[in-house]
Amino acid sequence: MKPILKWQYDQLIKELLLLQEHQTDTACPCSTDGEMCVRKHLMAIEGYAQETIAMADDEYRDKLKDLAVEAQTYRQQEEKALLGEGEHVSLIEWTRNWRKEFEEHSLAPGTHD
Repeated sequence: MKPILKWQYDQLIKELLLLQEHQTDTACPCSTDGEMCVRKHLMAIEGYAQETIAMADDEYRDKLKDLAVEAQTYRQQEEKALLGEGEHVSLIEWTRNWRKEFEEHSLAPGTHD
């Protein structure tokens, strides 16, 4: 795996971990001081997934496309909830499942310098 692709997957995994933590830690004041943590991490996941598609091997391109579409859909739902037009959605299982999808792949032989 090329170093740039390894970096991309690492960024995706980090964003998924951060989103998972915000969803599980009820003490996080995610909607205070204009932070909107869930929206922010969904936007980053969407962006990294879209950016990585062109670099990925065939097997993972479709997974990245799916992740980008799902992240966009959840981001739009979160934006509606922030505007009082819908409910916040639990993404704990979603983040965990996608993180696990990419973790092992990002540890492929030859990815450590």
